[in-house]
Formats: sequence, C-alpha cells, structure tokens
Amino acid sequence: MINRAGPRTGKILLKPVVMLLFIMLAQSGLASDLGGFTGTSSRFTADPLSAGTGGITLFINSSTNSYAQNPASPAWLTQRSFDAGMVQLSLDRYIYTVNGSVPLPPTARLGLGLIAAGTRNIEARDSRGYYAGDLNDNEMTYLLSFSNRFSDKLAFGLSLKLLTKRFSSEEDLLDLKGSGFGAGLGIQVKPLAGSTFALAIKDWNSSYKWKTQELFERGSSYQDEFPLSLAWGWLQEFGSTAFAFEHDYYFIGENIMRVAIMWQGLTKLSLNGGFSYEDETVIPGVSARYVLNWKQGPPMHIDLGIRSGINGEGFRNYLGWGVNF
Repeated sequence: MINRAGPRTGKILLKPVVMLLFIMLAQSGLASDLGGFTGTSSRFTADPLSAGTGGITLFINSSTNSYAQNPASPAWLTQRSFDAGMVQLSLDRYIYTVNGSVPLPPTARLGLGLIAAGTRNIEARDSRGYYAGDLNDNEMTYLLSFSNRFSDKLAFGLSLKLLTKRFSSEEDLLDLKGSGFGAGLGIQVKPLAGSTFALAIKDWNSSYKWKTQELFERGSSYQDEFPLSLAWGWLQEFGSTAFAFEHDYYFIGENIMRVAIMWQGLTKLSLNGGFSYEDETVIPGVSARYVLNWKQGPPMHIDLGIRSGINGEGFRNYLGWGVNF
C-alpha cells in the first residue's frame, strides 16, 4: 500500500518514467525514515480494536489481528473465532482483513488470515502528459499461525507469511509483480495474576522479490526487504480496567511507543483509548466493541474505531465484525 497522506501526487509518466518509479520504490530501503521502507501494510494499524489501543497488537484483547504480530497471543483462547474488518482511508487507500482460528487439543491453536491493502486510482500520464488510465497498487498477505500453551503461564507461537505485491494499469502498460515469504516468533508469559508479558520478532526474512526482465529491456532481479523489528509489551488488568504498553524497536534505528487503557465495565460494551508515539508525532485513537446476544446461535460482536492520521491525512475509520463459537 502506498501511504499517500498529503496532496494527491499520483500523476506519473509511463514509459520510461515507470522504470524510474520502480527504482524509487525498490530502493526505498535506503530511506532513513521508517515510512520509506516497504511492507507498510504489515505495520499499519489494521483492525478496530488496535485503532483504540494505539496500535498495540501483542495481546489478543488489544487487537483481532494479534496472531499476525504475536503468534503466541491466541494460545489462551478456547473457542473457535472469526473476524473481518475494513479501514476507510483517504486518497483511495484501503485495508481489508479476514482471520479465523481453531483450537487444536489439548493446548495448541491454529490461525489463518488475509490482509489486503493497496491504493486505487493512481492517475497515469504518458510521456506527452496525456491521461493514460489508472494504476493500482495491491499488497496481499496470507497468514498462517500456530501457538501452543505449555502451561498456565507460558505460550509460544510461530507465524508464516506469503507476501505478494502488484503494480498494474488498466491498459496493460504496466504489470509488475513481486512476492516473498516471511516469519514471526512470539512468546507470552503470565508472571502474576492479571499480568501478561509479551515478546515478538516480526517480519523475519520478509521481502518482495522483483523480476523486471520481461517488462524492461534492461530489467533485473531485486529483493526489497521489510524492516525487522523486536517488540515487547506489558498488559496489566485491574478488574474491569486494563493498561497496556508496547515498545516496537526496528533494527534500522526506529522506535514506536504505544500506550492504552481498556475498560469493560458493562457486559456487552467495552471501550479502548490509546496513542502511539512515532516519528516525533503522537497519534491518538479510540475504539468500542458491542456484543450482540441472540436467542439462537453464538454471540457476535461489532467493533468500531477511529484513529488520527498524520498531518493532512484526516481520520482513519475502522469497522469490524466477529463471532466466537
């Protein structure tokens, strides 16, 4: 997904400027800012719950996509689960998520999921400046996670990712594809009653591998790596209220801090509020979950979230739905 927060600058020149565009994207790893690296969708806050926890994803009650960032987090669940969500973003950007998990008796759990993200309607121009159709940027992440609870206080998890990225145009002037694999490791420890410590290695060996020989006369092969990160966090519960903290350290020298408070004082309603501190900017957000109980069938929940974007972007609006059965 292209993070196009700011004035819309999607007008590009096709042939030969497409080559320049690809080089700029492929060499984004040389940028000093985290936003210049590939794999934006894997770092983007993608579900309503985490929108209200500052993007904390190390705990199952702070994110419905926690299995993707900390595969050990679902180990404490005993029911089957399914969740789906979407994010409304400015500048034709989108994120859709779907995931589910099932217990594997006696103490393991298997999870599957998909994250689809990208940017639509990037206006393209030819070398003369005439409109030449629209370009689309699409990222798909297929996820498989496995977790196992070794005791009432300790759980480990492993996640595997199949990554694909595609730049395409309406008139077939551009069809560039990249793919790769990645993995993650997670651990959760419950040292005290109401306390949870989490540690995760994210995007290990994740990358896109590009081959442009068929598209350009002097094409080549290139590997665009995701930034590896080590995240740790602490969740402390006090009755109906919980506090959470997360520190995400990227090995390119970048840090993101996240803090949240979660409240579940009512049977059907829970509320979250939090913020992240990244790139010297505080980004706040709130979220809510409402549980719908039916006379027949399992209870379902509706999740709503809103999170501030970077300067000039506006708000990011989140909607999610799920069921445990």
